[in-house]
Amino acid sequence: MFTERLNRIAAAGTRRGYTRIRLADGLMIYIKAMPNSAVLEEVYLVPDLAAPDTDDWEAEDDELVLTGQSASGTLYLEVPADAVGELIEQHGGEHATQDADFPPVGYQIHPADDSGHYPVRRGDQRLGYMARRARIWQVLPLGATMWSGAFASSEEAADHLLKAAEAADRHTAHRAEWVLRDALAECGLPLSRGSQAVLGQGPTSWMEIEQLHRPPYRMGDEPYLLVYLRRQDDEDEMTVDREVTDADEWVALLGDDDTQLRGATFAAADTAALAAYVVDWHRDPEATWTAALAADHAHRLAALNAAATRS
Repeated sequence: MFTERLNRIAAAGTRRGYTRIRLADGLMIYIKAMPNSAVLEEVYLVPDLAAPDTDDWEAEDDELVLTGQSASGTLYLEVPADAVGELIEQHGGEHATQDADFPPVGYQIHPADDSGHYPVRRGDQRLGYMARRARIWQVLPLGATMWSGAFASSEEAADHLLKAAEAADRHTAHRAEWVLRDALAECGLPLSRGSQAVLGQGPTSWMEIEQLHRPPYRMGDEPYLLVYLRRQDDEDEMTVDREVTDADEWVALLGDDDTQLRGATFAAADTAALAAYVVDWHRDPEATWTAALAADHAHRLAALNAAATRS
């Protein structure tokens, strides 16, 4: 069972005061802790809440003083945070309604591992780790190799990891490969990513749409369709590994085992037309090839005529 509030308290501390956790059954636990605490300084249990009969709960304070007032519950000293977590689980976990001192956030802080590093997650996704060094917190984002940052609190460190992940999500969502995957998702056709290093040009990448039907084709053994992004002023660029800009265009490249032919180009924002073209190609690849071949011949003829006119 995940004890989100307890984990955040153990990491952040309680500023020398007490912070309470409401349990699922309505009972209360009050905690005092320093930041980065595997062992909590003080844990107060209300009268109806009994501590487990274990060594973790042996250090009982006979002179109970809580927030300046006497109380009839039991105060324990130096209790491991994981022992408090086990007690919370025995009472059904943490109540959905808690005090507003730790407002809802989009991340979850997990207990520190043996190295003192706190995993930070967003649901099933690991965002990275955070650790307290001296009086500051540092972070190790997912995929990073070095610790960085100087955050005043664990909450700030975890929030930084969340924002870094959200920025990466936005970047990924706008990267050409994922724009294509989203645009072509309703086509129901298999997509595969291809890449190759081209001498003098650098790495290239593209998305290949597979042909599900396999009758004999006059145009070759098996047709294929590649889609990639390029800048409008760069004939050589072929990529799906960067973000899409307004200055880009999509290129649909037709081919078989023998030949290749540019089928069509589409504006960066015109992914609906690109998807329609893919569907038409899949329905009748030979007709698409014939139309592209005719367009290519017309383009070449127009270029020759223009050159003859200039001369």
